Amino acid sequence: MKTSFRVLPLEGANEKQFFDFLEKDRVLHFFTIYDLEYMREKTEVWLALRDAEVIGYLLEFDKRIIQTRGDTKTVAKLLRFADLDEPVLIIEPHHLAVVRKVFRPIEPTDRSSKGRMTTFLVLKTEAETFRPAIRHRVGRLGTEDLEEVSKSFGEDLAKTVEKAIQGGAAFGAYDGGSLASLATVPQIIENVALIRGVYTVPSLRNRGLATSASSALVAELIRLGKEPVLWVARDTLPARRLYEKLGFRETGHVLLGFRAKRL
Repeated sequence: MKTSFRVLPLEGANEKQFFDFLEKDRVLHFFTIYDLEYMREKTEVWLALRDAEVIGYLLEFDKRIIQTRGDTKTVAKLLRFADLDEPVLIIEPHHLAVVRKVFRPIEPTDRSSKGRMTTFLVLKTEAETFRPAIRHRVGRLGTEDLEEVSKSFGEDLAKTVEKAIQGGAAFGAYDGGSLASLATVPQIIENVALIRGVYTVPSLRNRGLATSASSALVAELIRLGKEPVLWVARDTLPARRLYEKLGFRETGHVLLGFRAKRL
């Protein structure tokens, strides 16, 4: 006999239960933990519970992003609580058939992706597998570098770097006297550090600058006892080669990202 499940909003009575569930895999649930800890006012969560056990959930962030995790059987019911018409969806691959009954994929979240969805591979490295390759001048970035970052990379990346300086780490690689490549960690949860904002000035790509900046960043994270983790689009081969060269390995977690429209 199948045991039914129920869907409830995240609230005080089930909060500890939910966080215990998330803590079983901080890598898979990284953004959920971060959003609830630092941007709770923008986050809504619905839990699927069987007896006293969390078996799935749906998170809606900032009225624009929907994430689903857990047992596929819970997804259809969880989606009833989402009221967005054109969200960005981040889901586990086995949820896709159910999600397609409610939302139609329109475009991938990463421009390099083929088709209308991005397949993200979740990678990580550690001291035993990390292979740094630094062939340029590198340095840790501070607030004094934000003006140069803004001029060379634009305001959006400057904001990412500023956030990383405040709560994580940011490193740059230089070509001559100019900042040419960035690698940042704007978000850290306990021992997990999520690498984002790896970018090189277009005219200076294919020179190993991103490899140098990323190497310096990962070396610092490992020194601090953090676990470097990142998402990479499966179709972005240059980025995948870079991270594999540094010793990043697949965690087994795969996620799909796409902008969608309600049917």
